Amino acid sequence: MKILLLILISLHGLIHLLGFAKAFELAHINQLSLPISKLNGSLWLLSAVLFVLTAAMFSMEKEWWWILSLTGIMISQYVIINAWQDAKYGTIVNIIILIITIIGFGVWLLNKNRII
Repeated sequence: MKILLLILISLHGLIHLLGFAKAFELAHINQLSLPISKLNGSLWLLSAVLFVLTAAMFSMEKEWWWILSLTGIMISQYVIINAWQDAKYGTIVNIIILIITIIGFGVWLLNKNRII
């Protein structure tokens, strides 16, 4: 299950690179028909980096990985809303990652408040 989650988060992050490539005209992306501003393209890139870092921190079992994930989800959903016609299905992946992130936050909170 952990491997599946790592793959999902990493792929979702890498897919965000398409928005960056479109905004900065690094490639012709047919799947994204709407124009993307350079500012939003930068946010697509930031989201991609945050998701890849989330996957890395999760795989290294860093207990604060959920902070990167939550930040990535918020930025991701913002850029998805701005390109809704083309990217709306990314919301489903964001919801799946959000559920796992909430669980990760809960585990962190329980571990933080553990009395030894």
